[in-house]
Amino acid sequence: MVAAPGMPPEWNDVVARAQQVEKLNPAGIQAVADQFTQASKDSADHSVALRNATAALGGGTWTGPAADAFFAYVKQIGDAGRKVNDHLDEVARELSNLQTSLADVKGRIDTIRQQAQTDIEKANSDAVTNANAAEAMEREVREGKPGATMPSPTSAEIMAANARKTSGIAAGARDQIQGLLGNANEQINRVMGLVRKEVQGGYASVPPLGGKPKTMKSTGGLRSGSGGGSGGGGGGLGPSGGPPSSQPPGNVRQWIEEAIRILQAAGVPVTEADIDKIWTIIEKESGGNPNAINLWDSNAAKGHPSKGLMQCIDSTFNAHKLPGHDDIYNPVDNIIAGVRYTFSRYGGFDGHPGLKAMAAGGGYQGY
Repeated sequence: MVAAPGMPPEWNDVVARAQQVEKLNPAGIQAVADQFTQASKDSADHSVALRNATAALGGGTWTGPAADAFFAYVKQIGDAGRKVNDHLDEVARELSNLQTSLADVKGRIDTIRQQAQTDIEKANSDAVTNANAAEAMEREVREGKPGATMPSPTSAEIMAANARKTSGIAAGARDQIQGLLGNANEQINRVMGLVRKEVQGGYASVPPLGGKPKTMKSTGGLRSGSGGGSGGGGGGLGPSGGPPSSQPPGNVRQWIEEAIRILQAAGVPVTEADIDKIWTIIEKESGGNPNAINLWDSNAAKGHPSKGLMQCIDSTFNAHKLPGHDDIYNPVDNIIAGVRYTFSRYGGFDGHPGLKAMAAGGGYQGY
């Protein structure tokens, strides 16, 4: 009797590739799409609420340059909101399309694997049946039975041909699955690129109310980092001057993670468990804008306004920065200085007045 062959060597590749989609959860992707849809609705609701809340100030109730600047600012926020809403809606649509496509890919891959397995098992069964018949004829020849003839093909040739056939079936399934996986990866990367894409003209493009563009000269306005004017005043903005005109690459979490690595190398006892604490400080101090500058509080009145993600004044930043991290508007450098100041003055995040107040159920307090 001819031994039944197993699956061909290429079958392991088929199984490995098919397993890549076993844990795929299209419903989970749709849930994320629904979250983006809700975020767009919430953002639109906030824009409408802002417009309605300020409408009563118009119509001659409040006039003058300050009023004009304020209403222009509200309009700029509204315009930014529409662009953000459009982007959120686009992401939601693409995620919905992605979950549909991936569900289809998952089903097709499973079908290809099952069909290949069925075809291989049938080919093996047929080959064993035919090879056993051929082997019986071969045995009659060996035993010298009158009239016996050698079969063509022989049992060995039948099994060798079957091995080639089943290898071809497995290889074909493997290549089909790999092609589907490649297409799925392209779709995922495209949608994730859209998710991470910064919205041009979105909220990040709206400067703080009362701020001025960086391009103004040093005759009383914001100066550039290398602009003219006397030694260090920067038009009342401190030695580092006004913020740059463009946003740095990356996002708040990436900046925090990079700062933590640098702080750890410098011996500061921070860990990834502190990410949310740092993020809370940033959210409350600057709203996540590394170019934020406070032009209206007591520090600003003294000529050294708070700047950057964690709203450091120049003297505090310079006292707590690390070597090679000298740019107060660089988000990583600013986080480093802000965290080192927190540890220097308050002993760590537990003593930070804002976090401490929030932990006790109160509102955030500056540090």
